[in-house]
Amino acid sequence: MRSLFYVTLIGLVAVVALCPDMAFAQFVGGGALQSKVSGITRGLTNFLLPAVSVLGIVYAAILAATGDASAKSRMVLVLVASIVGFLAPLIIGWLQGLAG
Repeated sequence: MRSLFYVTLIGLVAVVALCPDMAFAQFVGGGALQSKVSGITRGLTNFLLPAVSVLGIVYAAILAATGDASAKSRMVLVLVASIVGFLAPLIIGWLQGLAG
């Protein structure tokens, strides 16, 4: 079993060393992969992160309304996470602009 692991590892290293374009998904279908990853990133940052942020704020508000002692600290954490969540598309666009 251990020798199979080493043979697989050596084979993987050989493929990366001898065919770097294929290893980085740029040889066949690299453009399609990049567009799929961009679509997933857009979906996460434009819909899922703000939705989870709003749900977190609602949850923290309900905790505060019921008199939970730790509601204040949770609300601060949720607000910080919400700010990061809403700014995520801008941060990702800025980082992509830096990368070229």
